[in-house]
Amino acid sequence: MKNWFTRFPTILQGCESIIENLRGQYAHSVGCFDEAAFHFLEAKKLTESKSMQSMCETYAAVSYICKGDAESSSQALELVGPAYRTMDSFVGVREKTCIIFVYGLLLMRQHNPQEARNRLASGLKIAHQQLGNIQLVSQYLTILGTLALQLHDAAQAKEILKSSLTLAKTLFDIPTQIWILSVFTEKENEMENSEYEGKKEDDLQRRLSEAYSHSFHHELVEKSRIQPLHMSSKQPEMAVPSANGDLDIPESVGLSAPQPFLKRLVEAEPMRRSTRRRR
Repeated sequence: MKNWFTRFPTILQGCESIIENLRGQYAHSVGCFDEAAFHFLEAKKLTESKSMQSMCETYAAVSYICKGDAESSSQALELVGPAYRTMDSFVGVREKTCIIFVYGLLLMRQHNPQEARNRLASGLKIAHQQLGNIQLVSQYLTILGTLALQLHDAAQAKEILKSSLTLAKTLFDIPTQIWILSVFTEKENEMENSEYEGKKEDDLQRRLSEAYSHSFHHELVEKSRIQPLHMSSKQPEMAVPSANGDLDIPESVGLSAPQPFLKRLVEAEPMRRSTRRRR
């Protein structure tokens, strides 16, 4: 695209901002978020349309949000914040819904899920009733389903994500379908595990109740209290070696103790010599 603009500058002069936008979208699609934000901001400089400038700032904010660090979130807020506050004065429905969507994403990144859900719900209503953009509605539903999971509203999250999955199938949006199905699989496994744990806990409580109500329960408890006293009275006394006992302690540790093993060797040596002489 840049080569086309170099070859045909006069014809494509009015399309320069659009070309930079397309370059930014391509860079974003391959995960080069810094380059994408750069191209979007360059596209903003190349147009005089207030609406187009707002969209360029919104696209750049999305790229910064996708980076995930605190500094990038601050940069995204600097871009989308002014556009969100002034969007009613100069942008249309399409731009308004996009700005609301990005602002909701930013609130999610700032760990404010309840406020993000309120903003996104208002944007979804506009996108569905006034714009009729199925792709944007699908993305709204996907994010709202994620927020419902964060707010521990599993029933609502399931219904929202089902609707989003239906739209994603209509749009042949494979990444969104894979993500929603992975969420469903994870939640189903969690529900099965919690159900299994609940059954095991109920079974344990039932067995404990049966044990407490048994006639031998109190008798066993009393025996367990008395038995240690019996055992302690019959326990044989342990022989404690005296400090003067014969301990084979090496002299290297610095203790002077008799070493009977060496003494026995010394006493046995003359007996061996006498035995050899007799032979």
